[in-house]
Amino acid sequence: MLTELHPLLQSYYTETKPDVRKKHLDEYSKAADAEADRYRKELYSCRHVDKRHPEKQIDRFLFNLISLTTMFKTPGIFPKFRKREVLSIIKEMQLDARPLQDPLCRDALYWEYRNAVRRYIATCSDPSYGRKLLGMVASDEASRKAQCCQDVWAFSYGVAELVGAQNEMEILCRASNDEYCALTPEAESLEADYKKYTR
Repeated sequence: MLTELHPLLQSYYTETKPDVRKKHLDEYSKAADAEADRYRKELYSCRHVDKRHPEKQIDRFLFNLISLTTMFKTPGIFPKFRKREVLSIIKEMQLDARPLQDPLCRDALYWEYRNAVRRYIATCSDPSYGRKLLGMVASDEASRKAQCCQDVWAFSYGVAELVGAQNEMEILCRASNDEYCALTPEAESLEADYKKYTR
């Protein structure tokens, strides 16, 4: 629950605009635990800063979630051979030794993943999301909701099961489930909703 966090971190992890997030993080930094705060700044920089074009707002984590969804939907003939590609993407999302060994870093990465999932889900409300018949027919709210659930499941549990990377993707899967349920209060779990929509 977000209530476990400092109010400024609650604002930081519920905000989806990178520039506004940066302001919340800078303000929090004045009274933060130095080690965890340094790691949060590294995550922000890795995710949102383009050193060649610093004026641009980017989101590498969001791009990676879309890439994982695509891999799930187009697994090829031997999907388990794609495990290396999936693990490479997860590494780009900062899953390295630090969050696996340090609980503070693991917690910070979990919340950063939740924020990326939140931003992904926010894009699903756009009328252009989930269009049908080669994009000629707009989707209704119910079909967008179902498609969103299927996509969130795809880039987490789906691709993890597909390539046999459940252990490596545990933090992303847990973050995806928790953020989906936080934004969908009636949901029992991401897995349960996915089964409901794909029956």
